[in-house]
Amino acid sequence: MPEPFSNRQSLVDAATVLAARRAIDREIAHLVADPFDRDAAERLQDAVGANAERAQRALDRLEHLSGQDDAWTPAETSGREEPSP
Repeated sequence: MPEPFSNRQSLVDAATVLAARRAIDREIAHLVADPFDRDAAERLQDAVGANAERAQRALDRLEHLSGQDDAWTPAETSGREEPSP
């Protein structure tokens, strides 16, 4: 059963994906600058391994939310109409 929509969880998921991407991009940049840097290669492998599963779960939740068919509608107002210009 899909998880209920949560703005907070969606923001956390998006931040998780971005943080994982930044960590991986940072290590790739180190390897591009010095292709023979074994420490950077190990850090890249660690970054991918540590973040892959967590980021994939977050992406799966975000993908589920992006596929919702229900359009957002604003909440009912207090019955007070705005004056027309």
